[in-house]
Amino acid sequence: MKTSRGKGKQFEEQIAFKFKCITGEESIRPTKASSGGVRNTEIGDILTTDFFIECKNHEAASISLRVWDKLINSIPMNSAKIPLYIIRRPTGEQLITLKLEDFFNFLTEIYKA
Repeated sequence: MKTSRGKGKQFEEQIAFKFKCITGEESIRPTKASSGGVRNTEIGDILTTDFFIECKNHEAASISLRVWDKLINSIPMNSAKIPLYIIRRPTGEQLITLKLEDFFNFLTEIYKA
């Protein structure tokens, strides 16, 4: 049986792999203090050129926005990176949370292309 930490790490690796397949970019999974790292100076579970990504493999049916608040409050003021909160629910369904403004910016880029 896998631990919660192991399931979370596997979920993060799956998300990082999907980003790599689409963008060709290697993402970074920083070592955090909570997982045995020396310091927790990085923002999110996965870092790419454009995104700060926090992943949660939820055992419970409810989703807390405290994780989202912590992510967006950790981002430097002048950063152009977009925060993403990616969740896998107990049903296996995967959801993403992002700012509405960022969503509309994506739509604008898609429909202007």
